[in-house]
Amino acid sequence: MAATAYANSNQAGAATVAPPFPSLPEGHKPTVPDRDHCRLKKQLDPILKGIRSPATEEAVRHVFNTLSRLREIMGLVELNVGEGGPARVTLAAFAFAESLRETLAGMSFAIRHEMKTVFGHDLAGLTAERRPEEVRADFMRAHGLLSNCFQQSIITLARVFDPSVRGELLFDDYGARFKQSSLLLTELSALARLARRAQESPDAEAGGLLIRELKSFCQNTIYYLMYKDWDEFEDLSCEVMCSRNSARHGFILHCFTTYLDALINQVRMRSVLNDGAPAPTESKPLKKSRKGRR
Repeated sequence: MAATAYANSNQAGAATVAPPFPSLPEGHKPTVPDRDHCRLKKQLDPILKGIRSPATEEAVRHVFNTLSRLREIMGLVELNVGEGGPARVTLAAFAFAESLRETLAGMSFAIRHEMKTVFGHDLAGLTAERRPEEVRADFMRAHGLLSNCFQQSIITLARVFDPSVRGELLFDDYGARFKQSSLLLTELSALARLARRAQESPDAEAGGLLIRELKSFCQNTIYYLMYKDWDEFEDLSCEVMCSRNSARHGFILHCFTTYLDALINQVRMRSVLNDGAPAPTESKPLKKSRKGRR
């Protein structure tokens, strides 16, 4: 499509260069778009006023305004074509919409997926009568999914117009989250290697090193896992430590390494680690001071 080629050739400057839309004399400006805008505003205002939450009302109003502006750009296409204007102007308008198409489609899918997970599973059936300790894991998981989804959507859309945008420049916690996830990936990988070593060479040194590192991880880096994974990790770690010197220890180590491999893959899929940042280097797990759960 011609508009696609036009969009690709102009995307780098899309944030700063306005499309060269025609500027007509005042008497030649169409009146239909103005009437459409007034009618649209008249119909939407009561809907917005009926929204009880001020935050929701503001968000929906912003979406309406943005979509209305995009519709007005399509109105300029009709105007330019009707007046026999240059093709580059029409292509510029279509290119603007084309530059957003794939990005918005991807964002829409991600938001729908995470919303379905949160409200169809994590928060489904929860009521205000439940005790805080009973629902903490569900709340923390829902918070993490939606916060990360909204944050990544902002970054993705910003990069349509400025590919150099980086998450740490937009969000204060982005750099810290990258460091935490990188450290988590490094230490999980180290634990997986130690567990395989202990499984293949069941000597006292290998087993003792694994247990020491497991204890350190459970006191420190475990807090960088998703909250829902804390109990499962601690339970499996306890199985590894308690089964030492027993006949079932080899089987427990096999189960633990399989679990670690799955957990490592989950961490690797975190958006903060797939944002063009340098890959984390693997090293011996770091020792950190003990702290309470967040």
